[in-house]
Amino acid sequence: MIARNKKIIIIGTLPPPIGGVSIYNKRLYDFLNFAEDIDAEFIDYKRSSIFKIISSVVSHEITYLNCSSSAFKFLLATIAALFNKKFLFAFHGNLERHSGMANLLDIFILRISSLSIVLNKKSFEYASRYTTNVFLGTSFIPPLSKETLPPEIQSLVQNCRKQYKVLCSSNAHNASFDKDGNEIYQVTFLTEIFRQLNDCCIILSDPSGMYSSYLEQRRISLPPNVFIIKVTHSYYELLKEIDIMLRITTTDGDSISVREALYLNKTVIASDVVDRPAGVITVPVHSQEVLSAIREVIAGARAPQTAPIENGGDQILKILRSL
Repeated sequence: MIARNKKIIIIGTLPPPIGGVSIYNKRLYDFLNFAEDIDAEFIDYKRSSIFKIISSVVSHEITYLNCSSSAFKFLLATIAALFNKKFLFAFHGNLERHSGMANLLDIFILRISSLSIVLNKKSFEYASRYTTNVFLGTSFIPPLSKETLPPEIQSLVQNCRKQYKVLCSSNAHNASFDKDGNEIYQVTFLTEIFRQLNDCCIILSDPSGMYSSYLEQRRISLPPNVFIIKVTHSYYELLKEIDIMLRITTTDGDSISVREALYLNKTVIASDVVDRPAGVITVPVHSQEVLSAIREVIAGARAPQTAPIENGGDQILKILRSL
């Protein structure tokens, strides 16, 4: 077990803005604070100087980094190795999704880190080519505190429930694009899907407002059954109110929102771009396939298989205790 004087620093981002990684960091930090034998601190690298971040790596015995930049991960992993510090990091996206130098840096990081945490089988198989110090985990940690939806969102949900047979939802923390220039979160694609689904609606979570701006810039008009929430809110609380969660992305890691929906016993339809947890209905990113899956669920002809959801907080706690 870790003694109280063993110093652990978690480096990442915290909300706002709300996103899968920032939510994971907040829940992990809260979770570790309840462990009596853990002495963990947190530093937000987007709100701190590079000098403070490097000093934190040098002054702590264990660093756990959560970020998307391969160059930043490589810098901190190298510093940790030079000062003989234990360095852990999580790949929240799919490994090998980049091109050129970023993929090469990821390989170096895998080789010099104490432990690499990956979130899907494809990434695990890739990482295993370069290191044995790899762990296949999950980014899902149940929220420790209860949150509520703002009144205007509660009102929106109630009105949708009155007008539509089925409520669907999807989320995007920003307007991001994959290496081929495609929308990762496929919001434009989903708006076209719901033009053909008059008996149900979709509530899109866009807490940063970036996707709304992107759609406006492209002059994309929304059908009457597509609603976008542009204010900060808990997506977990919104998931409690809907029937089907959609995760139609062109690339992914271990989606927290997918596991949240499964944890809440909601039906999840997701693209098959990575392996998905048991209980998820998977489809290719193709309009007719997605339409058919939604219609089959609505008609009761297709039901997911339930499966227990692991707690990522327990996994990290065990790893830290073993170091």
